[in-house]
Amino acid sequence: MAENLQRNEDKMTKQKIVITDFPFPSRKPVYDVLDSEKFDIVFADLNDEEQFNSLCAEADGIIVTYADMNAALIGSMKNCRIMARTGVAVNNLDVAAATKKNIYVTNVVMPQVVDVANHAVALLLTSIKKIHLLNEYVRSGHWSLDMAVPIYKMTGRKMGLLGFGHIAKEVAKRIKAFDVEVIAYDPYLPESVFAEHGVASVGFEELIREADYISVHMPLTPDTKNLISFKAFEGMKNSAYLINTSRGGIIDEAALADAVENKKIAGAALDVLATEFPSVDYPLYKYPNIIITPHSAYYSEECVVDLGKSAATEVLRVLSGEKPVSLVNRELL
Repeated sequence: MAENLQRNEDKMTKQKIVITDFPFPSRKPVYDVLDSEKFDIVFADLNDEEQFNSLCAEADGIIVTYADMNAALIGSMKNCRIMARTGVAVNNLDVAAATKKNIYVTNVVMPQVVDVANHAVALLLTSIKKIHLLNEYVRSGHWSLDMAVPIYKMTGRKMGLLGFGHIAKEVAKRIKAFDVEVIAYDPYLPESVFAEHGVASVGFEELIREADYISVHMPLTPDTKNLISFKAFEGMKNSAYLINTSRGGIIDEAALADAVENKKIAGAALDVLATEFPSVDYPLYKYPNIIITPHSAYYSEECVVDLGKSAATEVLRVLSGEKPVSLVNRELL
């Protein structure tokens, strides 16, 4: 009987970790880090709002991917000490509200860097060589490239990177192998960072005007929302391709549709959209020279394991009394 009482007491004192959403193939990476004997680990159901809100209110730690962690939800949290996101961007978390409640917000920066960079380059190559169009033509019985011309070589062209963080640096390294010059715009970095990577630092308008290929690597903030809009498209080369593996909302999609419709640019390739998940009649779907992938740039079997483990490790650190490593709201230190 005493043993049963002890078990019940242990169960009552377990710290609760809520996983709001986990769109990865296996939950094993979480359990590899977090001991279910020590923690009460609960996977929430986003379709059950009442249950979801109740779980978050009682959580000691939260692991989140895409769920909307807004100020009202954060305000209801009684015990939460950390919200760990399984990715780099935290625009679905109200960081200010979390900071006000002394809740750590962490992200995962490095595991997906190479995969996203590879995806960005793959989207660009597919666009330039029109592989998606040629594939469709062949499958429809046309053994010809006539419908995909013109196709231009990459040698001697210029790549413009909007933002020059970890992923953009990896893109620059890869794209140089094609004898493409690289320029970048990032007002938050010193000139020495660009020079170290052999990339020219330029202003936004110059990049838009000069680049044959433009790849977006900025976070979505009030300053970057709809940064690429009608005015920016007016300044681009009509042979330019636009790539976005960062965040939807940085590109004004109405302006993009207008630019493609009126041949102001050659095309675009997007891994992220302003609305996710889009409806079947999403306006951009009708343009064959706009490639869309389902926010999958980060994905590799190895990466999703690292994302889950890294976020879980941050939760374990904090609930064990340590400081987090990859902290977003660093003012809490």
